[in-house]
Amino acid sequence: MIKQSPLNFIIMKIKYIFLFICLFSYKDSFSQTASLSQGLHTDSMSYAGLQRKYMYYIPPGIENFGRVPVVFFLHGMGASAQIGVNVLGPQYHARAERDKAIVVYPEATSKHWNDKLGGSYPLTDKIDDVGYLSSLIDLFIRDFKGDPKRVYFSGSSNGGMMTYRLSCDIPEKIRAIAPFVSTISPEVAREFANAKAIPIIITSGTADSIIKWNGGAIKVTRTPAILSGDENVAYWVARNGAKKKAKVTYLPDVEPCDNSTVEIQHYKGKNDVILYKIIGGAHTHPTLRTPGKALVKGLNMDYNSFETVWDFMMSFK
Repeated sequence: MIKQSPLNFIIMKIKYIFLFICLFSYKDSFSQTASLSQGLHTDSMSYAGLQRKYMYYIPPGIENFGRVPVVFFLHGMGASAQIGVNVLGPQYHARAERDKAIVVYPEATSKHWNDKLGGSYPLTDKIDDVGYLSSLIDLFIRDFKGDPKRVYFSGSSNGGMMTYRLSCDIPEKIRAIAPFVSTISPEVAREFANAKAIPIIITSGTADSIIKWNGGAIKVTRTPAILSGDENVAYWVARNGAKKKAKVTYLPDVEPCDNSTVEIQHYKGKNDVILYKIIGGAHTHPTLRTPGKALVKGLNMDYNSFETVWDFMMSFK
């Protein structure tokens, strides 16, 4: 029998303790990931010296799946993550349960995203929102089983502008985008004319008094000029290499009293460009009319735009 020296015994003991700690840490990390609780959660992350809030929804049964899609929604100017939940939650969460996806609602500082699209908003001009949102993507891929090949962004108004910016700055991290009531500036269109192609579905109203269909300035953010609706689509058709001639269809006018109709322009290609042109639509999100709900001026009620853009994004895998 070989007698073990005191030094070797101590070394072996240290190795066993280290192995135990590693196994315990792995088990603890796995249990946290595997036990993601169903429902709506609020959290924050530290980034660039700021504590950044975000909310997210976990559908039931997600622990039984591998990598899952992650859908981000960026709220508009003056809004918040909670308002995004209030507006989109009923539609997006139902779709998340069907498709086993996570929905994330990041929150801007000072209720405004640093979209850098030719405007000037001093409160957020120096905020690194691209870096924050990029880090948030990484977090949900790392800690929530997010699929890096199925990350999608949607946003409304200023949130839509920020979605456009992300498509230029970090296109390699995003599979498809769905901006509402927003467009991009001529400067950005020129700078990123050859940026990576990304499938896009655009929802814009011809009677929008803020993001005007014919382009021009945005007074509230002192943006000197944005592309018109047609120019914005042309930029995306060229960037994505889609067919220049669209297949044009019209949705049934199921709510004729809303004084608006929906024209769909589909520019097909490997990276589709789809425009839902709301003729007579204002700075709003089309939604079906529920029984007893009053008409709202400028709000199209011929279809549910949130469910439509969700299905579009999910179709790109």
